Amino acid sequence: MPHGHFIRRLSLTHRLAALTLVASLPGLIALIYNAIDLRNSKYAEVRAEALRNTQFVVSEIDQIFDGIQGVLSAVSQASEVRLSDPGICSDYLWRVHSRLQSLTSIVIVNTDGSIRCFGGAAISTPNLGDRDYLRDAIRTRKFVVGSYLKSRLSNRNIIPVALPILNGDIVDGVVLAGLNLEWLGEQLRERGLPRGGSLAVVDRNGIVVSREPFPERYIGNPVSDQGRELFNQKTTGVKEYVNVDGVLRITGYVPWTETPFGLYVATGISQQEAFAPIERAVRASILLFALGSLVAIVLAWLVGDGIIRRPLMRMVAAAEAWRRGQVQRPGDQRSDEFGFLDQTFDHLMEENAARQEERDAAEARREILVHELAHRVKNTLATVQSIASMSFRQSQGPEALRGFQDRLQALVRGHDLLTQKDWRHADLSEIVRAAVAPVNAAHGHRMTFSGSPVDLPPTTAVPMAMIMHELCTNALKYGALSNVEGTVTIRWTTTPHDRGTQISLIWSEDKGPPVTPPAQEGFGSRLISSLTQQMHGSFEARYPPSGFTCNIKLVSPEYEPRNQA
Repeated sequence: MPHGHFIRRLSLTHRLAALTLVASLPGLIALIYNAIDLRNSKYAEVRAEALRNTQFVVSEIDQIFDGIQGVLSAVSQASEVRLSDPGICSDYLWRVHSRLQSLTSIVIVNTDGSIRCFGGAAISTPNLGDRDYLRDAIRTRKFVVGSYLKSRLSNRNIIPVALPILNGDIVDGVVLAGLNLEWLGEQLRERGLPRGGSLAVVDRNGIVVSREPFPERYIGNPVSDQGRELFNQKTTGVKEYVNVDGVLRITGYVPWTETPFGLYVATGISQQEAFAPIERAVRASILLFALGSLVAIVLAWLVGDGIIRRPLMRMVAAAEAWRRGQVQRPGDQRSDEFGFLDQTFDHLMEENAARQEERDAAEARREILVHELAHRVKNTLATVQSIASMSFRQSQGPEALRGFQDRLQALVRGHDLLTQKDWRHADLSEIVRAAVAPVNAAHGHRMTFSGSPVDLPPTTAVPMAMIMHELCTNALKYGALSNVEGTVTIRWTTTPHDRGTQISLIWSEDKGPPVTPPAQEGFGSRLISSLTQQMHGSFEARYPPSGFTCNIKLVSPEYEPRNQA
């Protein structure tokens, strides 16, 4: 029977069923295409994420070594180190090392490798002149990061670092330290890994110095044969390969020649875990498509005549009437699916337009948040620069360093409090409580504070936290908290002001050591005066014999809640 004759003999119901089946084929093709496209997009996304994760780890490790370099630089400049007394030098190194969990030891050596002084109990005092990193530091006169080794001093696995001590153009000695690999592993572990992911840090000789998961299996051992190909790469990239633990991962890597610290870094994302949601979604889509197609064919077979043919014939009749110039609508308005479909599309287009407006508004809010974050970072860096300048203007020793660190911690506490409030506002009582927190455990019963609730914006909250820190520090060093009987009272009042809220805060000390006006203005007073001037306020200090008192006045702008629309 000719093909065309067979088709002409099919009933409308059969034709509808066949048409439904044929019509479903493009959907199936589209589903397969979308699945492939989605998988390709996901693959590109995972590759980008793997490289991004690796670069983030490189940045974290670089910050760690920058911090270590800063510590060694401060040690090299310390007067205790430059003195010829080994006892004073060792005591100073012990005090510095006891505050640093990241370093296994700090030692000063002469250029011939002999130990000048050591901050801790060493299991031996060998000559270190044969160490490559020591010779490199002397030759380059720069900060040097060495390769994995077991320390002769502490018998622990470390990454050695070295910084020359320069006396003019002459290398007078070298500051050596060992990066604690256990501590490094904990720091990298805290950042978290995706399920089935991996992280590896390898030195330039191919020895693993950090590995997740199962660090105990790999640290101190040469890189596996599977990883040797990636380790030997010359440029940063992403590759898909099976790790030594048998997991297929998409791995981003940065060769040791391209990291600032000379270590190879790689992070991997499990391909199975990354594509599992897509696989489930594709299987569910195929199942739903098959069920939908089957239901459509059954419906076309069973009720095609009543749902399709008769309404279609009425529409044909109406169209024919319109063709002849007769205004006629289908008799059964309830079966006018085209009108309903038209309304549905109208609603759909309105919803799409509304969604586009929401996306535009969200993008605008994101841009605002990005600019706001950039502004806050600039302000924070400016504040840190100002604190550093004032802290080290007249002193460069450990005391100045500790004071600088304490002020940075006060700044951090102020930022933490604002972060908990989404950087919108913070109550003055919360700011005071956070500022006195470091001394509250030992002296909390000797400090009282009270005042009206008042919300401060970030521009006022952070300077106020710094002021409270300085007053607490002065009270601990020289004032009422320096003995066992002194007390501190903090109280404030608020009054309306045309530019916001006027705050008058009184800090009052009692039963402390007798006080007299200082011969010259100290750092704390200068800092408080500077901060109150930034807030368009004033700072008045008095020194009665009973104890130091001061009155801080400022006007805080009104807190304006963010528009959540």
